[in-house]
Amino acid sequence: MSGIPISLGFGAMRIILSNSQPRALMKKSLEKCNRCGKRPIDIFFDECLGIKQKKCIMCASIVSALKFFTFVTLKVLNSNQDSLVKALSVPYWRKGLTSAVKGLAWFGATKPFVTGSPLFVVWNFTNRCNLRCKHCYQNASASLPTELTTSEALRVVKELSDADVSSIAFSGGEPLIRQDFFKVAGSAKDSGMYVTVASNGTLITKEVAKRLAKTIHYVEISLDSINPKTHDEFRGVPSSWDRAVSAIKYLKEEGVTVGVATTVTKHNISEVQKMVDFVEELGVEYFICFNFIPTGRAIEIVKDDPSPSEREEFMKFLYKRLVLNMLQNKRLKLYTTAPQFARVGLEAMEEVMREVYTIGPTVPCVEPVIPTTHYANIPGITPGVAEFIGGCGAGRVYAAISPEGDVQPCVFMPIKLGNLRHEKFEEIWLNSSILNELRDRSKLKDGCGTCLYKFVCGGCRARAYGYFGDYLMPDPGCIKRIYERPIHALQLQGMAKR
Repeated sequence: MSGIPISLGFGAMRIILSNSQPRALMKKSLEKCNRCGKRPIDIFFDECLGIKQKKCIMCASIVSALKFFTFVTLKVLNSNQDSLVKALSVPYWRKGLTSAVKGLAWFGATKPFVTGSPLFVVWNFTNRCNLRCKHCYQNASASLPTELTTSEALRVVKELSDADVSSIAFSGGEPLIRQDFFKVAGSAKDSGMYVTVASNGTLITKEVAKRLAKTIHYVEISLDSINPKTHDEFRGVPSSWDRAVSAIKYLKEEGVTVGVATTVTKHNISEVQKMVDFVEELGVEYFICFNFIPTGRAIEIVKDDPSPSEREEFMKFLYKRLVLNMLQNKRLKLYTTAPQFARVGLEAMEEVMREVYTIGPTVPCVEPVIPTTHYANIPGITPGVAEFIGGCGAGRVYAAISPEGDVQPCVFMPIKLGNLRHEKFEEIWLNSSILNELRDRSKLKDGCGTCLYKFVCGGCRARAYGYFGDYLMPDPGCIKRIYERPIHALQLQGMAKR
């Protein structure tokens, strides 16, 4: 798909949605009709799939307008009806499309884009964990006395599904410790969401791998080193490396899509290249480098946060390897949660493409790649489109839930926005003043606020909060903004403000 039509498409949508009538129509399409018993948008999507629906005059007029708007949008995006039908046939893609419409209705074609419900929610399912990781953002150990019960958790799943959340990731603590994990995760899958679990891998036997293969779509295993001793020391329990690697092998035997997650610190940053080679040999599909965030137990090892130059170099390596793997059609995809990754790709793209093309005729010619954080590397997109994708997704396309039901902008940002025992998730997402501040890049302060890449990247808001106690302050890990004071001093300053 060409980047130029995509750019024109976003521009066209911004012009169209500057008028209040299209947005009012979209909002109306998201309201359940008392006569038809369904939302007009669901009727429209069903009819796109060839499922005829009886509808009242009002719903029929809304559906007709949606058809016209969709026709225009597909044209400017250089796409077609077949691609829409293919997406709608997958339940979680359908939820994602609904969320996009909801975002346009509520927020307009903003830069960066804000979805009407999170594309994915990370749920710290329990505070209990069998390891004692030095960098644990949750400070996990024992279960909390007020964690959501099974019945409450099932209700939360339904609420997220009804709010059109397309993906849910169970994390922790160690989510597999809870005896009701498979019941709740199975409910999420049955509701049409894409279900993932982030695990330390130590509890995944052959039998557990078989159950996971039937219950979830993707498993992410934490592995912090190719050296078992280094990993075990970091995780606090002997043999945790062996059990994690065994878990990966068991999952691959069952055909499960697997990712390996590594939190990059000064202790393992020199191993990133070897880690990529190692996980590629294991046959996993994804390798994710997590940004170091000074929260939870990680506050105690803040001196291990890579310097801006160290972070820059590892991202450059990751980008080169990403491009090479894509050009050679290799299975392994590489990502980092550092939002600067997109900026690195924009700056290094021409140099890297020249470099990889010197490898030889086995490398096919494809469009250049601009990486984004998490799970969306997009070939051929323009810098203008990268601004809509937007880097840091906290409170914009992503949210978190604590074991006790507190909604947070990010798992690494322990700010309570509301509790699902007392408030509706959708109301928190749409109306939170904190989330609305995070969505407005014009409010960013100091370096991030003046950066040319603030819409492409935006800096890590969790790092800003961890170091300064203010989520609008700059990310002190960026090469564009190297601070004279040592990082640990900034960290102490941030903690003192709370």
